[in-house]
Amino acid sequence: MSELDISERRIPQDGRFKVRINGKSIDFRVSIMPSAFGEDAVIRILDKESIATDLKGLTLETLGMDSREIKRFRKMIKEPYGMVLVTGPTGSGKTTTLYGALTEIHSGEEKIITIEDPVEYVLRGIVQIPVNEKKGLTFARGLRSILRHDPDKIMVGEIRDPETAQIAVQSALTGHLVFTTVHANNVFDVIGRFTHMGIDPYNFVACLNCVMAQRLVRKICPKCKYPVVIPDEKLIESAIDPERCRNVTFYEAKGCDDCNGTGYRGRSAIVELLDLNDEIRELIIAKASAIQLKKAAKEAGTVFLRESAVEKVLAGDTTLREINRVTFVE
Repeated sequence: MSELDISERRIPQDGRFKVRINGKSIDFRVSIMPSAFGEDAVIRILDKESIATDLKGLTLETLGMDSREIKRFRKMIKEPYGMVLVTGPTGSGKTTTLYGALTEIHSGEEKIITIEDPVEYVLRGIVQIPVNEKKGLTFARGLRSILRHDPDKIMVGEIRDPETAQIAVQSALTGHLVFTTVHANNVFDVIGRFTHMGIDPYNFVACLNCVMAQRLVRKICPKCKYPVVIPDEKLIESAIDPERCRNVTFYEAKGCDDCNGTGYRGRSAIVELLDLNDEIRELIIAKASAIQLKKAAKEAGTVFLRESAVEKVLAGDTTLREINRVTFVE
């Protein structure tokens, strides 16, 4: 169904297929890899239409972000030009966040073009271009053509190579608003990634509006959750001040039919948002240490990933075990 070569079992293969279930078109992306005991398969299931039919369904609120961060992020995505960068590992919801941002700023008055590999959700009124490496349509080549179509806002699915990075930075410097993603661990690693790709730090910092690092934490199942008491030693081990938790109820979940026995149902985004003000820009250009950058970021209102995750636990949305799995204890 995914048009893979059935006789080939020694190399990784990727494919995709569509199935109509109950009148809905569901997209399956299949990746197969050889392992010691036969082949290993991963299938990504995307229900494009659930979001396409109801654009209100894809807002920054539905992603589970903190309202404080949504307010800051909204301000930055409404800028007339510059670059909005979302970072995180594979499957951490980066593209979905950018779709959420695009649907919020899409008023029909401006031209928005995206180039993606592949197009994950179809958005009404937005020109979406799928990358086709076999035919020579790469991110860099597509991005060059997009600029001739006079867009106001551009979304580049991912920056993988120096050429794409260069064109994206140039576009952001010449009056376009560019949304894009890159693989990095946190907001400060991004700067190193771009410098490593040969981008001039001064140009990169000049065009950057904000960097957002993102992870997904599993939400506790509301049906089978029950309160637990977590000993102070465990809280201190997780770098949480026990005094802060005196009036807080922690939860775990048993697992039930609703959550397939896992104890978790659905996922929620935790984010770290760095707003590039003039002070942070100067520190980056002066190659300041990570400690100085973190201090300046904290003063500018950045809440780091770990703190964002702890807030989710204190609000009763997830478990301590889950946030220790996803984030570092600082």
